Amino acid sequence: MAGLLVVSGLSVLLGGTRPGSVNASLPTPLLFLWAAVLTAGGTMVVAAAIVKPLAALFLELVADPPLAVMCVVYSASAAMVGGYRAVVPVALVTGAAAAFAIRAVQVFRTLKALRNEMGEGP
Repeated sequence: MAGLLVVSGLSVLLGGTRPGSVNASLPTPLLFLWAAVLTAGGTMVVAAAIVKPLAALFLELVADPPLAVMCVVYSASAAMVGGYRAVVPVALVTGAAAAFAIRAVQVFRTLKALRNEMGEGP
């Protein structure tokens, strides 16, 4: 999934959008932000699979919340532009947003538990 995020983000950043697509209906700053978050967040999630476990948790904690937010923004935009025809993409992207949000909470709780084990917090 993370690799798809990078490819999707880069395709928008490097190639623009197709006429009539949801991306084409977004304001340019929002489209750029969407593509940049996909690219950066996807890259961080891929990197998290490669680095040491503690570093991976921090990378995920930085990547997951913005990805969740931008997926919600994209879903809302797709729903407004596409109406009932956008049901499937909206459902898929909203599901991804939920997955990123849940993972962010899991990572936060894990880091908090590790901090408590090390005696650095309440």
